[in-house]
Amino acid sequence: MVLGEKPHKRVGPSPSWASPAGHLLPVSQQKRIRNRFQGHNSNNVLPHSNEAGTYHIGDVYTPLEQKRPWEINTDFMPYLKHIKNISRGWPSLSYLASWMEVTTSPVKWRHLTEEDRETRAKHTRVVMIDFPQDIDGEPTRTSINSIHELRRLFEQYDFNHSPDHSRLFVIEDLSRDVIEAFGSAYDIDPHFWRGHISDYLWYNTRDPWVELEELPHITRSRNFYHFRYVHPRYFKSKESQLRATQEARRMNVLRRLDDDRISASLLDDEQASVNMWRSKASLWLRRNGKHQKHTLGILIVDPSIKEGYPLWGKGFNFEPPPSLASKSVPAVPVPKDSLFEAVIHWTMKMSMQQLNELEGHPNTFAVAILSIIAIEWLTVKEYVTTRLTQIEWELEVPDFRGHGEKYGLDASLKWLHPFRRNVPRYRKWVTNILNGILGDKNLSPTDSKDQSLRDLREDFLIILKDLETLQAQVQDLVRVVTAIISIEEAKRSAEQNKSLARLTYLAVVFVPLSFVSSFFSMNSDIASLRTTFWIFFAVAVPLTLLSLSVTRWWAITRWLRRGRD
Repeated sequence: MVLGEKPHKRVGPSPSWASPAGHLLPVSQQKRIRNRFQGHNSNNVLPHSNEAGTYHIGDVYTPLEQKRPWEINTDFMPYLKHIKNISRGWPSLSYLASWMEVTTSPVKWRHLTEEDRETRAKHTRVVMIDFPQDIDGEPTRTSINSIHELRRLFEQYDFNHSPDHSRLFVIEDLSRDVIEAFGSAYDIDPHFWRGHISDYLWYNTRDPWVELEELPHITRSRNFYHFRYVHPRYFKSKESQLRATQEARRMNVLRRLDDDRISASLLDDEQASVNMWRSKASLWLRRNGKHQKHTLGILIVDPSIKEGYPLWGKGFNFEPPPSLASKSVPAVPVPKDSLFEAVIHWTMKMSMQQLNELEGHPNTFAVAILSIIAIEWLTVKEYVTTRLTQIEWELEVPDFRGHGEKYGLDASLKWLHPFRRNVPRYRKWVTNILNGILGDKNLSPTDSKDQSLRDLREDFLIILKDLETLQAQVQDLVRVVTAIISIEEAKRSAEQNKSLARLTYLAVVFVPLSFVSSFFSMNSDIASLRTTFWIFFAVAVPLTLLSLSVTRWWAITRWLRRGRD
């Protein structure tokens, strides 16, 4: 399909042979796999897979003036119209405009019907948290589960977009209508939405969704932050992993699972796998005007996958357990299956000290989500440590050496490559948080109101140090495995040389004998050889000894020198 072609109307579930890891196949097999997908279009296709294709929407060099087939009427969408107007000066925003018009990754456009697009465009899940002004008050929660409810809320005559108290909107996933509503109401920088909709780790030279880094001083001047991290998830079977991938397909934002392809430990289930769920949270904070002193923020979090289990599945609790004397049991359990509910739970449980900090330090809104992200990084760190320890243990046990598919030096080296590639990326994401919302510029070492964020900064510094240690360990292990492979290859070469030496001795012995036999066999009268038969041995034996002496001359000379000494 090329740019300008109408989308397919036939939709349905992905075929059973649609592997989420199909993009890992050799290039020679990619075309064959894509041909199998013809006629199996799905409204929940995962972008950038064999099923979805890639450049049918055009590449980054396609002129912006060229009309896109998915464009819609923006007369009643002032915010989208504004984004399209300014995208000439800020080209990266043109992809956001296309995303809003398709209301998901534009790569999925040809797989969506008009009904699919409309359903995705209206997707809304928002909670508005209003914080009290006095100590005796409690935060209040207002749930908004449809775009009509959100519009009615904003249009109410008594609704104040600049309330006399602090307010936080928590949004799960994104959609065109949600972006339009909030963008129009609060005049939000479109780069805030642009930075949240994708999960790309790198770009090809033709990718229209490329999002290049801005100058650091421009990034520091923004009033929003993006927090990238990964959520480790355990799946008991490949079918479970595939169902999780299908959940990701139903999301509007682009989020994917990265399989570490390690499931060969003695204690691992062969069908089980651990995947890293690419995740992102984004926080926008209003810049208060002359008559605005209360904090207003918008926090976007990713939908949670229901399939599988959080790695080690224990959940988390930031509060100390009650003492034996208190005899109290928490009335409300801590949400552990929904990131959206967990963020709301811990945000509404902010201490009065943190609530007091909101007025002068709006970044305090990030305490809950940053605490959850820190927990995820600690889990990732423990998992990487576990896998590296298993690899080290296998290197110490000779039985695991060799060249098997699941065990052996080649397998160990293959397992190390994902960590060698990903751990530096994890370090970068943690560093971005430390240089951003937890940077020295935003925190004062003497101001007590920064205490919560300073505590988190210390946590992330420890996490960063641990990741640096893991990165060094991965590099050391790669060198060790490479060295062991070289040693094992040298041993095999030595064994082969010994076998060759034995063959050489056999050749040295039998070649002279064969030569003499052939020479004497030229006489056809066998009876006449009866009197001269001894000549064969008289010639062959000295000739064989001479051949052996030549081949072993270095050993003979060494023996003679030793005898003289």
